[in-house]
Amino acid sequence: MTDATEYVNTQNEMEKTLDKANVKPYIQGKIKIKDAYHVIGSGAFENKTSLKKLILPEGLIKIDKNAFKGCASLRVLDVPITVKEIGEAACMGCANLSMIEIPDGIQKIPVRAFKNCLSLEQIVISKESQLKTIGESAFESCEHLKSIAIPANIKRIEKRTFYKTKELNYFHFPESLEFIGNQAFYFSGLEGKIRLPDGVIEIGESAFHRCKNLTEVFIPRSVKHIKKWAFHGCLKLKYVSIFHEPDFIGEWIINKNDTTIRCTKGSMVDDYCKKNEFKAEYV
Repeated sequence: MTDATEYVNTQNEMEKTLDKANVKPYIQGKIKIKDAYHVIGSGAFENKTSLKKLILPEGLIKIDKNAFKGCASLRVLDVPITVKEIGEAACMGCANLSMIEIPDGIQKIPVRAFKNCLSLEQIVISKESQLKTIGESAFESCEHLKSIAIPANIKRIEKRTFYKTKELNYFHFPESLEFIGNQAFYFSGLEGKIRLPDGVIEIGESAFHRCKNLTEVFIPRSVKHIKKWAFHGCLKLKYVSIFHEPDFIGEWIINKNDTTIRCTKGSMVDDYCKKNEFKAEYV
Protein backbone atom coordinates (compact mmCIF):
# COMPACT_ATOMS: atom_id res chain seq x y z
CA MET A 1 0.00 0.00 0.00
CA THR A 2 1.29 3.46 -0.88
CA ASP A 3 1.06 6.37 1.53
CA ALA A 4 -1.17 8.41 -0.75
CA THR A 5 -3.51 8.43 -3.69
CA GLU A 6 -2.25 10.06 -6.88
CA TYR A 7 -4.46 11.58 -9.54
CA VAL A 8 -4.11 13.75 -12.61
CA ASN A 9 -5.45 17.28 -12.36
CA THR A 10 -6.75 19.44 -15.20
CA GLN A 11 -3.23 20.51 -16.08
CA ASN A 12 -2.05 16.90 -16.36
CA GLU A 13 0.22 17.16 -13.38
CA MET A 14 0.45 14.36 -10.87
CA GLU A 15 -0.90 15.47 -7.51
CA LYS A 16 -0.45 13.58 -4.29
CA THR A 17 -3.41 13.12 -1.95
CA LEU A 18 -3.37 12.24 1.73
CA ASP A 19 -6.46 10.05 2.11
CA LYS A 20 -8.27 8.63 5.13
CA ALA A 21 -6.45 5.30 4.93
CA ASN A 22 -3.11 6.94 5.65
CA VAL A 23 -3.67 9.50 8.41
CA LYS A 24 -2.86 7.22 11.35
CA PRO A 25 0.57 8.76 12.15
CA TYR A 26 -1.02 12.18 12.58
CA ILE A 27 -3.86 11.13 14.84
CA GLN A 28 -1.34 9.33 17.04
CA GLY A 29 0.61 12.47 17.87
CA LYS A 30 2.64 13.51 14.81
CA ILE A 31 1.70 17.16 14.29
CA LYS A 32 3.52 18.17 11.11
CA ILE A 33 2.91 16.74 7.66
CA LYS A 34 6.32 16.89 5.99
CA ASP A 35 5.57 14.92 2.83
CA ALA A 36 4.77 16.87 -0.33
CA TYR A 37 1.02 16.40 -0.43
CA HIS A 38 -1.05 18.59 -2.72
CA VAL A 39 -4.49 17.53 -1.43
CA ILE A 40 -6.00 16.54 1.91
CA GLY A 41 -8.59 14.06 0.67
CA SER A 42 -12.33 13.96 1.21
CA GLY A 43 -13.07 13.01 4.82
CA ALA A 44 -9.40 12.25 5.45
CA PHE A 45 -9.50 13.18 9.14
CA GLU A 46 -13.28 13.13 9.60
CA ASN A 47 -14.30 12.46 13.22
CA LYS A 48 -10.70 11.86 14.34
CA THR A 49 -11.38 13.26 17.80
CA SER A 50 -7.86 12.64 19.11
CA LEU A 51 -6.37 15.15 16.64
CA LYS A 52 -5.36 18.34 18.50
CA LYS A 53 -2.85 20.14 16.30
CA LEU A 54 -1.77 19.80 12.70
CA ILE A 55 0.64 21.73 10.50
CA LEU A 56 -0.22 21.22 6.85
CA PRO A 57 2.61 21.05 4.29
CA GLU A 58 3.83 23.89 2.10
CA GLY A 59 2.69 23.31 -1.45
CA LEU A 60 -0.72 22.03 -0.39
CA ILE A 61 -3.36 23.19 -2.88
CA LYS A 62 -6.67 21.77 -1.72
CA ILE A 63 -8.45 20.74 1.47
CA ASP A 64 -11.30 18.56 0.23
CA LYS A 65 -14.85 18.32 1.59
CA ASN A 66 -15.31 16.99 5.13
CA ALA A 67 -11.51 16.74 5.49
CA PHE A 68 -11.53 17.76 9.18
CA LYS A 69 -15.26 17.52 9.87
CA GLY A 70 -16.01 16.50 13.43
CA CYS A 71 -12.43 16.85 14.73
CA ALA A 72 -13.81 18.09 18.03
CA SER A 73 -10.43 18.29 19.83
CA LEU A 74 -8.56 20.13 17.05
CA ARG A 75 -7.30 23.42 18.43
CA VAL A 76 -4.69 24.47 15.87
CA LEU A 77 -4.78 24.00 12.11
CA ASP A 78 -1.89 25.66 10.32
CA VAL A 79 -2.92 26.22 6.69
CA PRO A 80 -0.14 27.21 4.24
CA ILE A 81 -0.50 30.17 1.89
CA THR A 82 -0.38 27.82 -1.10
CA VAL A 83 -3.93 26.50 -0.47
CA LYS A 84 -6.38 27.69 -3.13
CA GLU A 85 -9.45 25.57 -2.43
CA ILE A 86 -11.42 24.48 0.64
CA GLY A 87 -14.20 21.91 0.29
CA GLU A 88 -17.71 21.88 1.69
CA ALA A 89 -17.90 21.34 5.47
CA ALA A 90 -14.10 21.00 5.57
CA CYS A 91 -13.85 22.06 9.21
CA MET A 92 -17.46 21.71 10.31
CA GLY A 93 -17.80 20.73 13.95
CA CYS A 94 -14.20 21.51 14.96
CA ALA A 95 -15.55 22.65 18.30
CA ASN A 96 -12.19 23.66 19.84
CA LEU A 97 -10.66 25.47 16.86
CA SER A 98 -10.12 29.06 18.01
CA MET A 99 -8.57 30.79 15.00
CA ILE A 100 -8.20 30.21 11.28
CA GLU A 101 -6.30 32.17 8.65
CA ILE A 102 -7.73 32.10 5.13
CA PRO A 103 -4.95 32.05 2.48
CA ASP A 104 -5.13 34.89 -0.04
CA GLY A 105 -5.54 32.57 -3.04
CA ILE A 106 -8.87 31.13 -1.87
CA GLN A 107 -11.77 32.56 -3.86
CA LYS A 108 -14.60 30.72 -2.13
CA ILE A 109 -15.44 29.67 1.41
CA PRO A 110 -18.00 26.95 0.69
CA VAL A 111 -21.22 25.82 2.33
CA ARG A 112 -20.85 24.90 6.05
CA ALA A 113 -17.06 25.20 5.90
CA PHE A 114 -16.78 26.27 9.57
CA LYS A 115 -20.30 25.57 10.85
CA ASN A 116 -20.48 24.64 14.54
CA CYS A 117 -16.92 25.69 15.28
CA LEU A 118 -18.11 26.74 18.70
CA SER A 119 -14.78 28.12 19.97
CA LEU A 120 -13.79 29.98 16.81
CA GLU A 121 -13.07 33.59 17.81
CA GLN A 122 -11.08 35.00 14.92
CA ILE A 123 -11.04 34.53 11.16
CA VAL A 124 -8.11 36.29 9.49
CA ILE A 125 -8.66 37.45 5.89
CA SER A 126 -6.06 39.86 4.51
CA LYS A 127 -6.71 42.90 2.33
CA GLU A 128 -4.99 41.08 -0.53
CA SER A 129 -7.48 38.21 -0.38
CA GLN A 130 -9.04 37.03 -3.65
CA LEU A 131 -12.13 35.84 -1.80
CA LYS A 132 -15.31 36.43 -3.81
CA THR A 133 -17.91 34.06 -2.33
CA ILE A 134 -18.94 32.88 1.12
CA GLY A 135 -21.39 29.97 1.08
CA GLU A 136 -24.53 29.31 3.09
CA SER A 137 -24.01 28.56 6.78
CA ALA A 138 -20.25 29.01 6.39
CA PHE A 139 -19.91 30.33 9.96
CA GLU A 140 -23.24 29.21 11.39
CA SER A 141 -23.24 28.77 15.17
CA CYS A 142 -19.69 30.03 15.62
CA GLU A 143 -20.93 31.31 18.96
CA HIS A 144 -17.68 32.95 20.09
CA LEU A 145 -16.73 34.59 16.79
CA LYS A 146 -15.64 38.13 17.57
CA SER A 147 -13.72 39.27 14.52
CA ILE A 148 -13.89 38.90 10.75
CA ALA A 149 -13.00 41.42 8.03
CA ILE A 150 -14.85 40.75 4.79
CA PRO A 151 -12.98 41.72 1.60
CA ALA A 152 -14.28 44.59 -0.51
CA ASN A 153 -15.31 42.39 -3.44
CA ILE A 154 -17.91 40.32 -1.59
CA LYS A 155 -21.37 40.97 -3.08
CA ARG A 156 -23.52 38.45 -1.21
CA ILE A 157 -23.92 37.32 2.37
CA GLU A 158 -25.81 34.08 1.95
CA LYS A 159 -28.44 32.30 4.03
CA ARG A 160 -27.35 31.70 7.63
CA THR A 161 -23.77 32.78 7.00
CA PHE A 162 -23.48 34.33 10.48
CA TYR A 163 -26.45 32.58 12.11
CA LYS A 164 -26.15 32.57 15.91
CA THR A 165 -22.75 34.28 16.01
CA LYS A 166 -23.72 35.60 19.41
CA GLU A 167 -20.46 37.45 20.16
CA LEU A 168 -20.05 39.12 16.76
CA ASN A 169 -20.75 42.63 18.05
CA TYR A 170 -19.45 44.54 15.04
CA PHE A 171 -19.44 43.80 11.34
CA HIS A 172 -18.14 46.00 8.53
CA PHE A 173 -20.51 45.70 5.59
CA PRO A 174 -18.42 46.01 2.39
CA GLU A 175 -19.41 48.71 -0.08
CA SER A 176 -19.75 46.04 -2.78
CA LEU A 177 -22.56 44.28 -0.92
CA GLU A 178 -25.80 43.68 -2.87
CA PHE A 179 -27.59 40.85 -1.08
CA ILE A 180 -28.19 39.81 2.55
CA GLY A 181 -29.74 36.35 2.68
CA ASN A 182 -32.39 34.73 4.86
CA GLN A 183 -31.33 34.53 8.52
CA ALA A 184 -27.87 35.80 7.54
CA PHE A 185 -27.33 37.46 10.95
CA TYR A 186 -30.09 35.71 12.90
CA PHE A 187 -29.43 35.98 16.66
CA SER A 188 -25.99 37.52 16.11
CA GLY A 189 -24.39 39.90 18.59
CA LEU A 190 -24.54 42.98 16.36
CA GLU A 191 -25.04 46.05 18.49
CA GLY A 192 -25.67 49.76 18.19
CA LYS A 193 -26.36 51.49 14.89
CA ILE A 194 -25.83 49.96 11.45
CA ARG A 195 -25.96 51.73 8.11
CA LEU A 196 -26.22 49.33 5.20
CA PRO A 197 -24.14 50.39 2.19
CA ASP A 198 -25.58 51.92 -0.96
CA GLY A 199 -25.92 49.11 -3.46
CA VAL A 200 -27.71 46.62 -1.22
CA ILE A 201 -30.76 45.42 -3.17
CA GLU A 202 -32.33 42.76 -0.97
CA ILE A 203 -32.62 42.10 2.76
CA GLY A 204 -33.73 38.50 3.24
CA GLU A 205 -36.32 36.91 5.49
CA SER A 206 -35.32 37.15 9.17
CA ALA A 207 -31.94 38.55 8.08
CA PHE A 208 -31.42 40.33 11.42
CA HIS A 209 -34.08 38.52 13.45
CA ARG A 210 -33.35 38.51 17.20
CA CYS A 211 -30.33 40.80 17.01
CA LYS A 212 -31.19 41.94 20.49
CA ASN A 213 -28.59 44.71 20.80
CA LEU A 214 -29.28 46.63 17.60
CA THR A 215 -30.56 50.14 18.32
CA GLU A 216 -30.89 51.77 14.91
CA VAL A 217 -30.81 50.72 11.23
CA PHE A 218 -30.54 52.94 8.14
CA ILE A 219 -31.71 51.32 4.90
CA PRO A 220 -30.32 52.88 1.69
CA ARG A 221 -32.39 53.86 -1.36
CA SER A 222 -30.93 51.00 -3.37
CA VAL A 223 -32.92 48.41 -1.38
CA LYS A 224 -35.85 47.03 -3.40
CA HIS A 225 -36.93 44.10 -1.23
CA ILE A 226 -37.20 43.84 2.55
CA LYS A 227 -38.47 40.37 3.38
CA LYS A 228 -40.68 39.44 6.32
CA TRP A 229 -39.33 39.49 9.86
CA ALA A 230 -36.13 41.19 8.67
CA PHE A 231 -35.67 43.04 11.98
CA HIS A 232 -38.28 41.28 14.08
CA GLY A 233 -37.29 40.29 17.61
CA CYS A 234 -34.73 43.12 17.90
CA LEU A 235 -35.90 44.23 21.33
CA LYS A 236 -33.66 47.30 21.64
CA LEU A 237 -34.20 48.52 18.09
CA LYS A 238 -35.64 52.03 18.32
CA TYR A 239 -35.54 53.24 14.72
CA VAL A 240 -35.49 51.85 11.20
CA SER A 241 -35.08 54.56 8.55
CA ILE A 242 -36.58 53.99 5.09
CA PHE A 243 -36.72 57.22 3.09
CA HIS A 244 -37.56 55.72 -0.30
CA GLU A 245 -40.18 53.37 -1.73
CA PRO A 246 -38.98 49.77 -1.98
CA ASP A 247 -40.73 47.43 -4.40
CA PHE A 248 -41.68 45.10 -1.56
CA ILE A 249 -41.83 45.13 2.23
CA GLY A 250 -42.79 41.87 3.95
CA GLU A 251 -44.92 41.40 7.02
CA TRP A 252 -43.74 42.12 10.53
CA ILE A 253 -40.32 43.46 9.63
CA ILE A 254 -40.15 44.97 13.15
CA ASN A 255 -41.66 44.51 16.59
CA LYS A 256 -44.87 46.48 16.75
CA ASN A 257 -44.35 48.02 20.17
CA ASP A 258 -40.56 48.47 20.28
CA THR A 259 -39.57 50.10 17.00
CA THR A 260 -40.46 53.25 15.06
CA ILE A 261 -40.06 53.45 11.29
CA ARG A 262 -38.75 56.77 10.07
CA CYS A 263 -40.14 57.59 6.62
CA THR A 264 -41.69 60.26 4.40
CA LYS A 265 -45.28 61.26 5.11
CA GLY A 266 -47.69 59.93 2.51
CA SER A 267 -45.18 57.44 1.10
CA MET A 268 -45.73 53.75 0.48
CA VAL A 269 -43.72 53.08 3.64
CA ASP A 270 -46.06 55.36 5.59
CA ASP A 271 -49.05 53.41 4.23
CA TYR A 272 -47.33 50.16 5.23
CA CYS A 273 -46.94 51.44 8.79
CA LYS A 274 -50.58 52.48 9.00
CA LYS A 275 -51.79 49.14 7.62
CA ASN A 276 -49.74 47.20 10.16
CA GLU A 277 -50.27 49.68 13.01
CA PHE A 278 -46.53 50.35 13.29
CA LYS A 279 -45.27 53.58 14.76
CA ALA A 280 -44.06 56.07 12.15
CA GLU A 281 -42.00 59.21 12.48
CA TYR A 282 -41.76 61.71 9.66
CA VAL A 283 -38.35 63.28 9.06
